Amino acid sequence: MLQSFWSKPHIMAYRLIFHYFPGDSLLHRWDARCKFLGLALVTFGLLQMDEKALALFSVLFLGVVVSARLPLKPIMHDLKAWSLFLLCIFLVQAVGHPDSETVLAPWLPVGKSGLYAATLTCWRLGLVLCYGVLFTLVTRPRDLQCALIWFLNPLPFLPAQRIALMVVLTLRLLPLLMDQLEEVSLATRTRLGNQRRNILQRTKFLALPLFRRSLIRADELALALASRGYNENRPIHLPRIPLTHFMALVLIALSLVLCSIQASRLVQEVFAAITSFFLN
Repeated sequence: MLQSFWSKPHIMAYRLIFHYFPGDSLLHRWDARCKFLGLALVTFGLLQMDEKALALFSVLFLGVVVSARLPLKPIMHDLKAWSLFLLCIFLVQAVGHPDSETVLAPWLPVGKSGLYAATLTCWRLGLVLCYGVLFTLVTRPRDLQCALIWFLNPLPFLPAQRIALMVVLTLRLLPLLMDQLEEVSLATRTRLGNQRRNILQRTKFLALPLFRRSLIRADELALALASRGYNENRPIHLPRIPLTHFMALVLIALSLVLCSIQASRLVQEVFAAITSFFLN
């Protein structure tokens, strides 16, 4: 039933990014607290990796998507929207990198090292974005809210439930806003509104309905919370993290340490120091 739902033409036009995709894989059933910490570790580790480790984690991302039975094609289609952002970063990194010895052309102030650094930066940011999207696809908003409350509860003078609710609502409203933008754009095209030469008029006919729908949705959400008796002081009890879930998090941390640039340099320095000690 779920596959037929996503195979409908009018649903495929919607974006999958930031949505929760139901499933029963190991990644779906992994504790949300471990998934949150794993995402933080992966994000930090990707920023320290070289091209070999990035290639490994790129293949790992594709394998995790396939094993979790997530629709790869819609995910890649949604990630194309970030290509312009990555292209801007690539150009700034390539042009701004100082390299006067290996300039490719006199009229082009870009060297080989600049292209290498720009490619590595965009590769890292792209993988960070991919793993962030993967986290939202396999984590239910309710589980994410409980995990954030669990992390924020030990911190004094912080409204943990309010902060967790705002984060979850932001993640929930972003895809709804994008879906509404798609609906309004489709309705405008069917009425030939995209053929207007005046850009201000086209913007008005696109922005005003979207703004109106967003206010209506926010009002409905506030009424829904009030009707369900939302209370920030309601206690939430979470079970302990299972040992197997925690061991999976430790395994991810060890793999990131082994693949990071800093760890490889440290191993090389230690090996060189041991070798010099025995040789001398």
